[in-house]
Amino acid sequence: MKYVIVQGDGMADHPQHKLSGKTPLEAAKTPNMDTIASAGSLGRVNTIPPGLPPGSAVGNMSLMGLNPERYYTGRAPLEARGLGVDVEENDIAFRCNLVKFSKSGNRKTMKDYSGGNPTRREAESYVKLLDENIGGNEFRFYQGVSYRNLLLWKGGRTKVDYEDIHLTPPHDITGEPIEESLPRGAGSDLLRGIQEQAEKVLCKHGNSGNGIWLWGQGIGPEVPTLKERYGLGGTVISAVDLVKGLGIYSGLISAEVEGANGNIDTNYEGKVDAAKDSLTDGSLVFLHIEAPDEASHKGNLELKLEAIERIDQRILGPLIKHLESNNQGALLLVTDHITGLESGTHERGSVPFAIFRTSTKNENIDRSFSERCSNETGINFPRGYELIDFFLSEG
Repeated sequence: MKYVIVQGDGMADHPQHKLSGKTPLEAAKTPNMDTIASAGSLGRVNTIPPGLPPGSAVGNMSLMGLNPERYYTGRAPLEARGLGVDVEENDIAFRCNLVKFSKSGNRKTMKDYSGGNPTRREAESYVKLLDENIGGNEFRFYQGVSYRNLLLWKGGRTKVDYEDIHLTPPHDITGEPIEESLPRGAGSDLLRGIQEQAEKVLCKHGNSGNGIWLWGQGIGPEVPTLKERYGLGGTVISAVDLVKGLGIYSGLISAEVEGANGNIDTNYEGKVDAAKDSLTDGSLVFLHIEAPDEASHKGNLELKLEAIERIDQRILGPLIKHLESNNQGALLLVTDHITGLESGTHERGSVPFAIFRTSTKNENIDRSFSERCSNETGINFPRGYELIDFFLSEG
């Protein structure tokens, strides 16, 4: 068998007044998603256990069959692995967003958590400036993709308990004053100082992003691979270092796709080609698309609809045809969490999933891939990490 997981990040949402009470998944034109929902298994899955932060690190860990309550140690070390950065035993990794602040008198506000979405070349210059002016033996900055970068505190665990560091994701405070969300707890004075130094460095050189924001701290996890758990090898396809790193920790090979990014203009066809090239008997491909999540963070309804429709047309359409031509494949369509257009951030709650198997297609069922329809089937996985067992079985 050949297995494909297509993860449209943050696709799930709430009914929208502008859509006459429909969710974006209900309102978008998604004939291929609806085919999967009609021809296979449709249900709901809870990817975020109680007490853990609702976000892509925890959600994707669940979808890869890992219990986050046991294995989650923070978001940033997963991103570090995706960047090829080693997080050693005493290190603490931080996600380092390039951001934009706005000022009104002495009040500073989070204007843009993504720093104006700098290009790779722009981000490279910003991160180089930060590392040259602030980095050293103890702190090192590493470039990621666009605004998503990394700070590594070498030996940080010998000085503070990383679990006592309290940081806030920048997309949670878009448009809000930052004062109450600055680093708190262990090492907070040092981390605030780094953010203040970074703002001075970036503003001095006239960069479009005028600051950094540290969050998602953690230490390197130890997790079993998919090979050890299920006897499967395979590939992770994503423009997001977090998902790449999680895939690599799980024993998957990260496929590099030229032109792939975390935005609406990612290289969809390149991702599909990489998936086709990687699919062999006994393999799994985890294909991730970030665009719906980014649209939700920006509160952009039209962009979220377009992102969902592009996944349907340019990812799922070709993949369904490819799997049907082999007649020995299974595809899991899912999202990692709710990302609310109104809240602009990740939220708790069950999300829809659908499984399409070329060998056992249902007939005469008409339903959509949506929050409403998935709630009506009675199929529910309260522990998200158990979904993969159902997917890899014969259903």
